[in-house]
Amino acid sequence: MLRERGEPSDFRRLFETHADGVFRYLYRLARDRHDAEDLLQETFVRLWRKRDQFRAEGSFAAYARRVAYRTFLNARPGLARRNGSLPIESCAEPADPRVGPEDRACRQDLERYLLDHVRRAIDALPDSLREPLVLFRYEGLPLKEIAAILDITPKAAEHRVSRALRRVAAAVEGLRTEYRSR
Repeated sequence: MLRERGEPSDFRRLFETHADGVFRYLYRLARDRHDAEDLLQETFVRLWRKRDQFRAEGSFAAYARRVAYRTFLNARPGLARRNGSLPIESCAEPADPRVGPEDRACRQDLERYLLDHVRRAIDALPDSLREPLVLFRYEGLPLKEIAAILDITPKAAEHRVSRALRRVAAAVEGLRTEYRSR
């Protein structure tokens, strides 16, 4: 996929193929669109400059995320942390056509309320737990790839994801009961 002497079209193809996934990952790590865009550019500059170091021992997507993670780690002390957070997923409307607009609005309010609390619980996690959780739940990566990206063992990755999930679950445990009582 990567040649030592690459052409501009090779870089364009590389970027077009992997930019979306790497951007989503960086956005969830940095929690800010502008920071993620800057990190994305820096990641792809590094990938291109060091293209001869890719050994095809795993997927290129995992390699790109590993470079993105290291880019994020290097930039983390200087990142301006704004109030950004994980992106809000669009609300899914119920399939039942008899559900009126007021019911859909109520459902959307509930979804926004729950997503906001889950997002805050994830944001409150220490980086050592938040980063593997983002890779596992939001990027859908297997624990082996997460371990490679974070430079830890697969068992440590599994343990961190499990701890992160328990903390998020504990943080949002009473939400269903609280929202129903409103």
